[in-house]
Amino acid sequence: MRFQRCSDSSFELTTESPDETFAAGRITGGRLCPGMLLLLKGSLGMGKTRFVQGIGDALGLHGIKSPTFIIMREYNGKVPFLHADLYRIEDRDEADSLGIEEYLDEGFAAAVEWAERWETPPSAKRVDIEFSGSGEDRRLVFAMRGSEIQKEFAALAEDIKSLAMTGES
Repeated sequence: MRFQRCSDSSFELTTESPDETFAAGRITGGRLCPGMLLLLKGSLGMGKTRFVQGIGDALGLHGIKSPTFIIMREYNGKVPFLHADLYRIEDRDEADSLGIEEYLDEGFAAAVEWAERWETPPSAKRVDIEFSGSGEDRRLVFAMRGSEIQKEFAALAEDIKSLAMTGES
């Protein structure tokens, strides 16, 4: 696992296995706060759902599966959590009609897979995570949008840096 700080509002992590991607999700889940929106972008098989399973683990939620066919699932964990998968969404209006913003207003944190299919609103508590890679290696680029979660984002970067340094998964 390799970590690289790019700026105060972005960093990169390279994982070398699904277990490392899960571990990165678990660290991220430990930093979720109500109203936080994680936008997960990347092609099929890049580990987005494995990452979300790690988030769920941190929230005390087990058995998280991709909601590809039902689009969204709500979970009651340490932080109320919404997992959405927009793969089957046909257009941006359909994505808007899901009411993801209302969940955030009600105190949920949310992870949205295939977020590039949604004209996402600007959010003060938003983190974009771009997944790419080949073989087992995954490159995750984290970028904070807005300043309301600056402390949480900096702490997340330090937690993931520590994870990369220890190599634990």
